[in-house]
Amino acid sequence: MIRPLILADLDDSLFQTRPKCGDWPDGDLKLMSRLVDGSPSGYATPPQQALLGWLEQGELVPVTARARAVLARVDIAQAPAICANGGCILMADGAPDPVWHARLAAEAQRGTAPAALYPALIAGLDEDAFRHWMVSEDGLDLYLVIKSNHGDVPALDALADTLRPRLPAGWRIHANGNNLAFLPPWLNKRAAVRYVLETVRRENPERLVIGIGDSWSDAGFLDLTDMAMIPTQAQLWQHIARGHDWID
Repeated sequence: MIRPLILADLDDSLFQTRPKCGDWPDGDLKLMSRLVDGSPSGYATPPQQALLGWLEQGELVPVTARARAVLARVDIAQAPAICANGGCILMADGAPDPVWHARLAAEAQRGTAPAALYPALIAGLDEDAFRHWMVSEDGLDLYLVIKSNHGDVPALDALADTLRPRLPAGWRIHANGNNLAFLPPWLNKRAAVRYVLETVRRENPERLVIGIGDSWSDAGFLDLTDMAMIPTQAQLWQHIARGHDWID
């Protein structure tokens, strides 16, 4: 029997920050990720721990917005993996897929480069209220991130509305909690997953592919899988459930 392939978003799907863990006692939580200084940042609740145990029956492949260096601070399989919102695909040996990297590099040359957009996007930004940075992999600039220094999500949402007119055609904003990501047209998880699945479907067309994701943007790659799992407290599920006639 061929093991299922499980393409899983990480943050807010398989684990989350301590405040998002609700009333679970600290002793019941499993540490899953750390910040760059080594301090704890993400925990799995008992139900998530049970899910992780169940997922061991398949091959778990992270599909994450985390860059490679940030993924390295997660207690989970590191390769193969799809990192940086699809900007880097790690092969089974942990090396970046050179074909995918070359494809994205070529795409990046055809439009507005993230580095060229960066100054216009942060012009006038209140540095006391917001922090920002560029996500890059192997010398290729991929996307921009802005976060509130105070966890002020409404302020971040308002900032997204202000900055949207500054974006070139085709650029998208991914907003989820205290995170704004500004992505060029050629960068998304869906494209990277499609690329990976071309090989999977060719070599094992009968292999079950399961997707796990929490955010509105994750729908792009979940749509390519055979089955999808969504946490019921997640952004994506709330979009699905809002105003649903069968949910009271």
